[in-house]
Amino acid sequence: MKTAQRRGSSLSSPDFARLQGVWRSQGYGNVLLIEEDWYTLFEETSISCLKIDAGSIEELGHYYEDLAVSPGGQAFSAHRVTGVARISFRRLKGLPASVTESHRHRAKDPQYNFDVFWRTFHEQYALFELKGVAWDRAHHDYFPQINANTSQETLFAIMVAMLRPLKDGHIRLHSPWGHYRAGAQPALFRRLTQELEDANDDRELTSYLGDLKESARHVIHEDYLASAVSHGGNRLVEWGRLNDLIGYLNIRAMAGQSGKSGKPAADLSAVDSVMKRVLADVGELPNLVVDLRNNGGGYDGVALRFAAYLMDRKRLAFTKSARHGNGFTGKQSVYVTPVNETYQGNLFVLTSELTASAAEIFVLSLLQHPRLTLIGEPTQGILSDTLERHLPNGWHLTLSNEIYRAYDGEIYEDVGIPPHIRLKYLGRKGREEGKDPMLERVIKLVGG
Repeated sequence: MKTAQRRGSSLSSPDFARLQGVWRSQGYGNVLLIEEDWYTLFEETSISCLKIDAGSIEELGHYYEDLAVSPGGQAFSAHRVTGVARISFRRLKGLPASVTESHRHRAKDPQYNFDVFWRTFHEQYALFELKGVAWDRAHHDYFPQINANTSQETLFAIMVAMLRPLKDGHIRLHSPWGHYRAGAQPALFRRLTQELEDANDDRELTSYLGDLKESARHVIHEDYLASAVSHGGNRLVEWGRLNDLIGYLNIRAMAGQSGKSGKPAADLSAVDSVMKRVLADVGELPNLVVDLRNNGGGYDGVALRFAAYLMDRKRLAFTKSARHGNGFTGKQSVYVTPVNETYQGNLFVLTSELTASAAEIFVLSLLQHPRLTLIGEPTQGILSDTLERHLPNGWHLTLSNEIYRAYDGEIYEDVGIPPHIRLKYLGRKGREEGKDPMLERVIKLVGG
């Protein structure tokens, strides 16, 4: 999941220390109070401003890097350490009145929590139009069901009912009464569920899928790579040779390569180390398969760093903009900038419906590659970063607050990035034959 965790490389504290005052982010719904040696972070809606975090000025540097301050000192911007977004802040005269107003409500007041929840999505969610969901209508339908005596369990159930139509895998709601993810069920899951029913197999779908993925991985290792498999990046990257013409690179996640959770800077360094090994081993081959079929995402920055070892020259990867007021922030252009030594051959990228989030950003960033062939299924279609928010009662949630556009302006949110050659992942025919149809197709295309 692409999310705004608060760890990473840091700035020197004097950079933020000279920005004492109150600041409001442009998009992202944050208010930041900076004092002499302390900061306080608030999450804001039009009816609330809740204190979420606080710490030393030095710790504030764990959120952001590459600080730029306007000449008049009335605005600044910085990169969030876990992503590629540059976020702008503008100075306020003081804390919003809603800070005081928020304290007048009971933390577990069902009606207040419902209103903060509804307004959070109303003001921050980027995809209502794309999803065809009328959020005003949801308020009209569900608010009458809430009163001062509504239980927390019932409140959770109502919120889940409101989120369900959005079918967005980056929406999550966490409470003591349950955890809900709003993603649509992939066709793969429906297909495998039907297989279990047809076979009167009482295994859970997750167990069945896990078994199939492990079996498919075994086939690749034994029958295609002849057990000559190298590992690196905390065993999240593996590579080898399919034959004398084709290399194979499996990237299983876009985070965690360092073995340290929530440390994107360390992951970037680990990617550099492992990709140099990959290129040393298979970089001279004229064709390279990049397998992303089980990559559920991670950090955009990690995805771009992997792409930097495969791209031919500096190219526009995508633009992104965030919800802001009734519209969006300006589009930020993000580029793939190749490292000094990159892979120069043909790329065959394998995707499935399980290819999600930052793994889709990796694919998005390679779309201008002149020798790219995408094979498999459309990706999952959850490209936006996840904005983490909190409710007064202590529940927390995530939502998609950004629009990503490909280099040509195309939006792949919800529908996924389509392959050039469409083949099913974990299709029954390939499994029965003990083959990997996507790798077979690459071998046939190359003529090896």
